Amino acid sequence: MRKFMISLTSIATLTLAAVPLIGLTQAAHAAPVTVRVGDLNLANPADAAEFETRAADATKRFCRARANHERLDLMSRRACMIDVRDEINDKLSDKQRQALASVARATPVAVAAR
Repeated sequence: MRKFMISLTSIATLTLAAVPLIGLTQAAHAAPVTVRVGDLNLANPADAAEFETRAADATKRFCRARANHERLDLMSRRACMIDVRDEINDKLSDKQRQALASVARATPVAVAAR
């Protein structure tokens, strides 16, 4: 019985030690997401739109690569897109977030000329 318990404990220890390694190998295949913002003035609507395009493209590339590697289902792909987009927004400075928010609140007004 003692020998059985030692074997069982050894197997459990090896299994738990392998779990973090599995996560590391999966993370190694995912390329980091980079979105350039240094050349943009996020208070400018055109630059804010360019940031949104860059962020969306980077998010799609990252999640597509992850989905292909890990064979994610549709819900997991959607969760990936939300998580990556949240992380991109979290990396922005407070000033950049405020600038994007002010552009989002500004709605264009159409004026008809006679």
